[in-house]
Amino acid sequence: MKKSHRRTLTLVGGLLALSCLAMTYAGRDGRLAAAPGHKPPDPGLARAGTVSLSGRLIQDKVHMGGDGTVTVALTLESDRAPDGNVETRRELDMVVVLDRSGSMADEGKITHARQAVLNLLSRLSETDRFALVSYSDDAQRHGGLLPITPANRATLERIVRGIQPGGATNLGGGLQEGIGQLAELQKNGRLSRLILISDGLANRGVTDPSALGTMASVAAERGYAVSTVGVGLDFNEHLMTAIADKGAGNYTFMESASAFARVFDKEFRDAGTVVASSVEVHVALSPGMTLVHAAGYPIEVGEGKAIFRPGDLRSGQSRKLFLTLRIPVGEEKTWDIGAISAHYRSGERAYTASLPQPLRVACVRDPSEAMASIDKAQWEDKVIREDYNRLREEVAASVKGGKREEAMQQIDRYVTRQQAANEVVGSSAVKGNLEKDVGSLRRTVADSFTGAPEEAARKQKANAKSMQFEGYQGRRSKN
Repeated sequence: MKKSHRRTLTLVGGLLALSCLAMTYAGRDGRLAAAPGHKPPDPGLARAGTVSLSGRLIQDKVHMGGDGTVTVALTLESDRAPDGNVETRRELDMVVVLDRSGSMADEGKITHARQAVLNLLSRLSETDRFALVSYSDDAQRHGGLLPITPANRATLERIVRGIQPGGATNLGGGLQEGIGQLAELQKNGRLSRLILISDGLANRGVTDPSALGTMASVAAERGYAVSTVGVGLDFNEHLMTAIADKGAGNYTFMESASAFARVFDKEFRDAGTVVASSVEVHVALSPGMTLVHAAGYPIEVGEGKAIFRPGDLRSGQSRKLFLTLRIPVGEEKTWDIGAISAHYRSGERAYTASLPQPLRVACVRDPSEAMASIDKAQWEDKVIREDYNRLREEVAASVKGGKREEAMQQIDRYVTRQQAANEVVGSSAVKGNLEKDVGSLRRTVADSFTGAPEEAARKQKANAKSMQFEGYQGRRSKN
């Protein structure tokens, strides 16, 4: 049999199976029964210091022979300080690592970047410390990490105004030098932040994405948050995202350099309201169990547990993250997802909040029993915030690679899968997502490949970066 015929039969068979599964919920008149009302048991609320942790399964049953995927909706929430403000802003160490390669001269990028740094300096107080590193062919340290006294502020302002673009892009050298600045002085409960700016591809010094990610990981382990800002259409968004994720910071895409000031202002304001820093989430894993996705964050696995770092929590912030695990489905058995805990620091103190009960998942023979265990509200939230945004990231990668048909096929598979499940669950929100949001995504993909070759290439770059950034933000729920 030809391969194309086999693929067609496989697809048809899969759709028939999903249709049959949906019909198990149909009434005698052929209409679908009411959506599942099952709610998996609540494992309770954990609290330590000013942070609370809660977790809930999207469904607490999977069927034998299935893919074994289980999703946990994990919520991290911090108390709101009186009047919505942190009583005393923690002292801040801020390092800006500025790209001064030749391409920064284009479209006034270096001018906007310099002005944004000057605006940031004007907001720092004498209790804060600031350092500037710039890079092109090599990295240059412009002084040390200095307290922002009037004299130091004037010196730094003069240095910033004097930076001129030229040369290649030694991003790794700049990142390493910036992290070194933070490492040289004691934190003493201070917040440590690094902002890395780039408008192009790393082409000097360390260029390996894995090595650059490791640099950021080491910084995060020491309590330094590394954020990245990509400007224009010629930088590597996947590299900048990886550095920010491994550095427990934020990634921002700016097509126009005029937004520099807004990004710097947000980083400064967010740092002023942080109540929980160096946040880590630990998930204990039984033998055979794996953590597949953690809202897009890099996952470290060892000694029977998985760890990821979702970044700081601000005053009054609530963040919902969807974790996808895979469990064995070879036999009828009940599995416990072991201790889930959040570890963080507030000043010099360390805290740990652990869920009081394990999350329990049963592997059953009947697929309809597994589907009936879906928590409708949690499922539709997961589809819209996790599944759809992951789709946007996947489609963005295909568009960037010039693969129109691949992007459309990714969208088609997503629609087929979610429509089949929603025939059972009956979520109007998911139906709206499939009609409106996915429809808009499909039109964006189609538009990315229209026009003259040069115009189409530019659209693909711009749309790919926008879709990837929007998906990144949506999965991590940082706003």
